[in-house]
Amino acid sequence: MSTLQHQELYSLLHQGIRKAEKRGTSVLVSQVLSVAAVDPFSFYAAGPNKYDNDRTFWSDPENDTTIVGLGCVKQFQAYKDRFRTIENEWQSFLQFSIVDGAPSRPGVGPVLLGGFAFDPTAPESGDWDHFPEGGMVLPELMLTSAGSQGWLTINAIVNEDDDLEAVAEDLLLKHHGILAHSSTDISSKVDAISIEEIRPQEWKETVRSAAANIRTGKLEKVVLAREIRVQSSRSFSSSRTLMNLKKQQSDSYLFAFEYGKQCFLGASPERLVKREGQQVYSTCLAGSIQRGETPETDIELGYILLNDHKNRIEHDLVVQMIRRAMEEECDFVQVPSEPELLKTPHIQHLFTPVVARAGVGTSLLRMVERLHPTPALGGYPQEEAVEEIKRIENLDRGWYAGPVGWIDYQGNGEFAVAIRSGLLNGDQATLYAGCGIVADSDPESEYEETKMKFKPMLTALGGNQYD
Repeated sequence: MSTLQHQELYSLLHQGIRKAEKRGTSVLVSQVLSVAAVDPFSFYAAGPNKYDNDRTFWSDPENDTTIVGLGCVKQFQAYKDRFRTIENEWQSFLQFSIVDGAPSRPGVGPVLLGGFAFDPTAPESGDWDHFPEGGMVLPELMLTSAGSQGWLTINAIVNEDDDLEAVAEDLLLKHHGILAHSSTDISSKVDAISIEEIRPQEWKETVRSAAANIRTGKLEKVVLAREIRVQSSRSFSSSRTLMNLKKQQSDSYLFAFEYGKQCFLGASPERLVKREGQQVYSTCLAGSIQRGETPETDIELGYILLNDHKNRIEHDLVVQMIRRAMEEECDFVQVPSEPELLKTPHIQHLFTPVVARAGVGTSLLRMVERLHPTPALGGYPQEEAVEEIKRIENLDRGWYAGPVGWIDYQGNGEFAVAIRSGLLNGDQATLYAGCGIVADSDPESEYEETKMKFKPMLTALGGNQYD
């Protein structure tokens, strides 16, 4: 940071303290600096030098926006009416903020990053004790990268009786320390790991029972998830795992959220909703099959998926629900009449993009609330499916299958669905995967599908044995 930038930060903090005196409330001061290209993964890895167990990471498949947050100047947490509560508190918090140097592009300046539990009313196991039912954080230092461009956002909350010199020196010290260590090497080396199945036969029986219930007409689809436990001889590294996910799942959303000594991270192929200015985007992703070992078999498997009755039913349920939600909140909703294929390294999916224009009063978090959970994550009808999951699944999903993402101070942002993910806790990790159950679901086939969906996280952790 140059001498001029030092002076600008001092001036902004001084303005913030003066405003806090006048308003009788704390004030957010946010300075944005254009920086030379900084590797986001190295920036994240350098976090523990100053911010132990207090990091966030987000990147989209197009590499259009990568956001890395270190530290936390303010947390927004809620249990009841969690989406609206956090949105209202965020808007109120921004009311007297001072933001300097931010370009007009989304994801730069004050940004909240975080997520929400799949179902805040579900029984808890204790595995997710550090994670709130709904929680988003405003980082103290935040790197936003887009191609060769980078911006560093420095956030501080000041009060009328704050010592200007002390606040400024603390921020500058951390800023210099992080950038000085941001060239940290991230080794891809991993130790041998062991995998423990959690009640696989019981899960298959649950699938059989759920399919029987669907055949009676109680509901059309329910998504059942299961877990595996992974043990390593040393602590798992979220930095190394993210780097591996980037190499192996470059066409997915990458995310990581630390609470205490736990880190929830993953590589999801599925967007829930994105807002950029007046444009709103969503994705219908449901129906899966493995990739082929040759181009010919891959094409053949894709053709089978496109014409498979069970998978088309699953996919159409998602399309119908997302279309209705978008039409209630937005204008000019566009939905293709037929799905296409979305291919990831291990799996190919049925995929239908949805595009709309924001209506009067459309907000990103309200769209998240309206869309979650889609039939791809919960089932259909939504309310009945979620109750069925709570009754029979015997799993504490926590943030798995919940919405994770970011929202900036201008209302732009993006949320993905937290699948292909795991919870790291020292030398242990819990991985989650699910599949949609309909009337003719076969328990053994569904079990094999979950094994396929565990592979991205297992491979990133260092495991290649799961047959």
